[in-house]
Amino acid sequence: MKARGFTLLEVLAVIVATSFVMGVALSTYVNVSRQITHATDTTRETRRAAAVLDYVARDLERVMLVRKPSELDPLDHPWIFFAEARPGAEAADHLRFMTRGHLPRSSASPESDLEVVTYAVREGEDASLELMRWTSPRLPESLDRRVPDDESDGAMLLAGGLAEFGVRFIDELGQESSAWDSSSLAQASQLPAAAEIRVALAHPDDPDAEPTRYKRRVLLPLRPLDFEELLDPESAVGGGENQKDKDSATAGRSCEEGPCARRSVCQAVDCSPNESPSITKLLGDIGGLPFCQWRGRLPNAVAYLIRNPACR
Repeated sequence: MKARGFTLLEVLAVIVATSFVMGVALSTYVNVSRQITHATDTTRETRRAAAVLDYVARDLERVMLVRKPSELDPLDHPWIFFAEARPGAEAADHLRFMTRGHLPRSSASPESDLEVVTYAVREGEDASLELMRWTSPRLPESLDRRVPDDESDGAMLLAGGLAEFGVRFIDELGQESSAWDSSSLAQASQLPAAAEIRVALAHPDDPDAEPTRYKRRVLLPLRPLDFEELLDPESAVGGGENQKDKDSATAGRSCEEGPCARRSVCQAVDCSPNESPSITKLLGDIGGLPFCQWRGRLPNAVAYLIRNPACR
């Protein structure tokens, strides 16, 4: 019996079907590869941005400021919290402040944990921005607003390839600003209650691509120290009981007569999870208690979380 072979149409049909299947498989493989590459790039970018945010946030959470004595010339007072924005910038990109973040190099000799920290943004070689960080364990002898941004001055590159970097500040009344100067008359010896750090990474392969912006808000828990008040036995800070009672009574009356008189803490304050675990735990513990009972005991750094400015 003579064997029957495949016809030309059957062979062509198999070839077409195989080509179709291979095309679908190849297209799926390419799409999956692109998604994996995109996810990897996004994860890498997120980690880079988080590293910058972590570094700056850690410094800001350790900020320390000493108020200027009343008889001292402002130019002779070295303590400062200074931040300014370049023309056209929406947030401060040049900062100088003091922190308690210095690690003593040796335990044999006494050494302070204070250090001066500056952050500066400068233009990079590929049209992106570079974030420079400079530190010094020695306070200057007088007021100094310089923000070094070059390696020759001791500044070190913290991050490159940025499309944006800046910090905005929130005062105790909840007002935002893009600059701060504790040596000025308006903000004399004052610190922000909180700061919002912003960073975005550049895409050198696609300059027209819109960068993803990352933000983090941090509290500045240390309030400015006033040595004159600390040494005054009549002040509330210095231990004056009469002054403490007077201030407490005054605060109680003003709160009881205000718009938050009958509200609980979490009805007057935004008790949603905060970047600061300690603040989140505090508000969680007292959230259902009367607001006026706890208003005087809340840290100044959480005043901006109070929803109604009249209750601050």
